[in-house]
Amino acid sequence: MAVAQEVKTIVQLLMKRPITETIATQVEAIAGFEHLAIADGEWVGFDEDEYIGGEEHGWIESLIIHALTGWVLQNRTGRIYTGDTNFVLDGTPDDIRLNRWPDVVFVRDENVRPSKGYIYTSPDLAVEIVSPSERPGDIRKKLREYLDHGVQQVWQVYPDSEEIWFITRMVPLRPIAPVIYCPVFC
Repeated sequence: MAVAQEVKTIVQLLMKRPITETIATQVEAIAGFEHLAIADGEWVGFDEDEYIGGEEHGWIESLIIHALTGWVLQNRTGRIYTGDTNFVLDGTPDDIRLNRWPDVVFVRDENVRPSKGYIYTSPDLAVEIVSPSERPGDIRKKLREYLDHGVQQVWQVYPDSEEIWFITRMVPLRPIAPVIYCPVFC
């Protein structure tokens, strides 16, 4: 009986529209559903082989966070967030249309919106560590979503080929972070 009630609860949450922050938080708390994302006001990620970052991913993420945090604290320019921070790129607490969890994020001081829950602003820099299972079309779609929703710069880190791609919006650019010289691929 308990399993039937749990399934009923999950189905009810996934069917509710619009998707609110309250609903999204409840879904994220359910084992197996924590990696679902929202795009165009709908749940996505059911049919994908979800890549959970392993040792290499975690190590690269920690090196980037360390380098950026040092620079941000020294220059007092903003905040760095880790990959478990939920950014709503399109929507409100009552109607989430698009959310993302970049692996590493920088937000300039003037764009910081302190919150106990989701962050309803676009980061200035989003860093994505690309997993081997991600398809090129999905990578391009995510990149386009970031840029279309105000992210100024995206770093795509490719561990397998030891490359980092720096993608910016076509707007006058001012420095938002240092060039990192660290042994990311050791």
